[in-house]
Amino acid sequence: MPDTCIDTATGGDIPCPSVDFTSSTFGIGDTNPILQGYEQQNGNTMKVLTWHQCPSAATIVADSLTTDPVDCASDDRIDQFVNLKDQSWYNPLDVSKGHRGFLDGDMVMFLYAWSPNWRLNAKGSDRYDLYVRRSFDGGETWSTLPESFLASNGESYSGDGTVTCETYRALETGSGDIVEPQACFDYPAGGAEQARNVTQHSAMRTTTLDPRYAPTAGTIEAGCVSDADPTIDITVMTCDDLSAYDSDVRDPSRYFMVFETGDNTTVEEGEAEPLDLFYSRAINFGDDYVVWAEDADLTECYPSDPHEDEQVSDVVIGSGFCNEFDRANSAGDSHSSEADLASNPDGSKLYGVWAQWAFDASGEEVIESDAIARRFWWIEDYIPSTAWIFGQGTGDGIPAN
Repeated sequence: MPDTCIDTATGGDIPCPSVDFTSSTFGIGDTNPILQGYEQQNGNTMKVLTWHQCPSAATIVADSLTTDPVDCASDDRIDQFVNLKDQSWYNPLDVSKGHRGFLDGDMVMFLYAWSPNWRLNAKGSDRYDLYVRRSFDGGETWSTLPESFLASNGESYSGDGTVTCETYRALETGSGDIVEPQACFDYPAGGAEQARNVTQHSAMRTTTLDPRYAPTAGTIEAGCVSDADPTIDITVMTCDDLSAYDSDVRDPSRYFMVFETGDNTTVEEGEAEPLDLFYSRAINFGDDYVVWAEDADLTECYPSDPHEDEQVSDVVIGSGFCNEFDRANSAGDSHSSEADLASNPDGSKLYGVWAQWAFDASGEEVIESDAIARRFWWIEDYIPSTAWIFGQGTGDGIPAN
């Protein structure tokens, strides 16, 4: 802070007001670093390696951590207002953006991109990951799908718990392929759950840009075609698709997620350059994310079953973590951003439109800039023979995550 400030009334110099850190307990806590950016000028330079959220019913099922992270059992902060002591307003350690979500009866889903180290993130030495949290009691608690949940359509649904995995930060800092520690957590049905990392980036060179979501659309009621209209033949023109599985009836247990990846190596020069769009369908109210695996049988879901993908770590293999995302935009050197999404009522189809472009050979001039539309169709009880051939997702032999 400068020694003198400008008097807005006279335009002259006056002594700058000081900050009294002893006048309040808020912003000062012995469970947090006493950052006091006013005195340190440049603020805190620590690097966050692990993190947690409380309360949590998590049980670690596998990890590659060298030291035990602080968890809710060892977190001695018990005051319900303890977060008011976090000094985030003048010297934060983390940063988040892109907060979005929806309300559906008692269910709340919200998402946000988050990085544990804002100073490193600002120059591309840390990244944004996309996190999702859910509530089934209107936001009072944040959990997995309970054993019994009355959804907005008046039907009861039953959860059986879920597994999520987190990638923490290594002691080394850089944009290369640094091996980062991981841990997978098992949550019971209705168990208090920390935010779920759905992007699962495996290298610091990739960050997360604009996320999007789409809940399932409302039920198309019978009678939407008027039999009083003499121009309509109701034996042919009908709202019913005549299938055994009625896609006009809303399924609130499904929603869709799309996130945009960015080139983290360009952050220091400004914004991250957009790369690709990745999509998935959340099932069981977001307990699992699937593209290829069957809803009724998640034993083959990726990355718990790596399907010969050598980049999946031993920590995740066999964990039960279902987090399938696939590339939405064209293969090759296409770049995409700013997706807009819509779903049909039963969540069997996702409709997306986005901007897509490519660069010329110099990498400077944009060519082939178009608006792209695509329909994604989940066909019940059908898995194509090419489902687990990796390389069709990202174009470089690496699955989305």
